Amino acid sequence: MPKIKFTDASVGAIPTPVKTTWFTDTAHKGLRLCVTKTGVKTWYVNKWDPTANKVRAVKLGQWSPKVTHCKWAKGQLGVVAHGIASGDVMNKTEAQAQEVIEQANALPAFREALEQFIEHRTTSRQSGKARMMETTAKDYRATFNKHLAQWADVHVDELPILEINQYLNAVQVTRPNAAHVAATVAGATVRFINKLCALALPIPSLLEGTKMRSRVETGKLDMQVPWSDRWDEIEAIPNEHIRLCWQITWYTGFRGRGLRALTWDQVDLEAGVVRFDRLKRQEVERTIVLADDVVSLFKRLHGIRYEDCDWVFPSRVLRCDKRGHLDVPDKLPLTKPGDLRHLWMTVAREVAPRHVHRWLSQQTMTDNDLRMLGHYGEPSWDEQKRAADAIAGAIKSRIGGESNVVSLLEARA
Repeated sequence: MPKIKFTDASVGAIPTPVKTTWFTDTAHKGLRLCVTKTGVKTWYVNKWDPTANKVRAVKLGQWSPKVTHCKWAKGQLGVVAHGIASGDVMNKTEAQAQEVIEQANALPAFREALEQFIEHRTTSRQSGKARMMETTAKDYRATFNKHLAQWADVHVDELPILEINQYLNAVQVTRPNAAHVAATVAGATVRFINKLCALALPIPSLLEGTKMRSRVETGKLDMQVPWSDRWDEIEAIPNEHIRLCWQITWYTGFRGRGLRALTWDQVDLEAGVVRFDRLKRQEVERTIVLADDVVSLFKRLHGIRYEDCDWVFPSRVLRCDKRGHLDVPDKLPLTKPGDLRHLWMTVAREVAPRHVHRWLSQQTMTDNDLRMLGHYGEPSWDEQKRAADAIAGAIKSRIGGESNVVSLLEARA
């Protein structure tokens, strides 16, 4: 390997060799000049890499007679040699492998973390707990898109928690329910990443003391509208399955989602009971006794059932030759679907024991409720039957029908 003094004059005077030749300068160990048989002159730095346990050759660039290129190459020698010694210099294959490792170890962005959380909750869980419903996952995504999308591409360890909290607290001034749901989605997502990666990232939250407002307080439900007027518009619904769905909702206070997804194997018309596989925040099924008036409505549903499906409330629409159940019904001029559960509760509080009407309306049972229920943790068939008939009778009285006075007196006793 020929040795020369690296100056622009000496490098420029190198003749074109017969074959590729490498030149070195004893004063600048590690710096090499490659001259090809076409006359192209290229600078390289050779340095031992203690991390990879091998010699690395790093290409600097071609020599040019128009500038002081030798001085530039000598200056790059120290920079590149330091990078090799510190393990920062890699070839293309090593760089690609390192990038894959870094991507695998990197924390996800906020939206990616949400999708990982939803995927975890909607698949079978080793703990045996029930999976998240697809509709709940849909609601989580909708809430994220509405309130948290501006931080979607921010990695979870870089989330501006103070900024998110300030936004949520501003939202709760006018929309406390929406702010509460958004805080739940954000908090659940970050907690999942904390547990998954053994981290301690701060959790987005609301200020303490946030007051959730009812449908009446927010103006979504006008209690001054006569119940008979609401009932009249329900009876005018032409689709009988939808009409019966509204009527049963009013008489039972059932949650709309679970009611519309009922199948006939969950309804026992002879015993007058209905079984729900899973309720909100409950991991066990619940069997609920129906009032006589509600049993009559279910019998009518059974009489008009479609033979091609087992849904209690089948849809008229066929998709891919399959029939689903009713979707959320459109609101009526006077009444929204969510109003009926509130109207049912206003009556239930007056004519039935608290722990019984909470059971009937699929609400989560508190410690006090469970203490009232005793050893078996649920009201007896007779308790439920008396309360259900009493509530149905009081509702019929409010909408202008006949009331069951005996059931009312028994429930109050």
